[in-house]
Amino acid sequence: MDIRPATPADVEQLIAGVAEHPAAQHHLRARWAIQEGGDGLFLLAHRDGEIVGQTMLLRESKYAEVRADADPAEINALSAVVYNQGIGTAIIRVAEEIAGEWNKPAIGLAVGADNPDARRLYERLDYRPWSGPPVVDEWTEQAADGTVVRTHADECDYFLKAL
Repeated sequence: MDIRPATPADVEQLIAGVAEHPAAQHHLRARWAIQEGGDGLFLLAHRDGEIVGQTMLLRESKYAEVRADADPAEINALSAVVYNQGIGTAIIRVAEEIAGEWNKPAIGLAVGADNPDARRLYERLDYRPWSGPPVVDEWTEQAADGTVVRTHADECDYFLKAL
């Protein structure tokens, strides 16, 4: 498995794969824009020529209270095409290496109470609950033209790992 930052061709391939889902297309374009702006890396896992997992690695947390307390790099929206094959773990390990190269003291991520499998994975990889309160993950679903169709505000626990 090869894990590396997305290329323009990768992003176009991902967008073509969600042609019927404008909100997903918008999120993919937003991740690419973050990478192009230098604020993070859109990491993709490739296996046998296929993209099998992804995450957005942010240079700093999107939560002000976490930034002020711990200054971590942040894993956002980790996903794998199939579970229990080590894809998520491999992406996390690469993200940790990159965060270390960025001289970050820690790496973190938010996880919802409705995702116990992810929580177990993070704990197994030595991520520990942040000492602060839960964070609220705010995000929007947008139509292809950028119109907001739904706003989300999900309470999540925040986990950190010292680097």
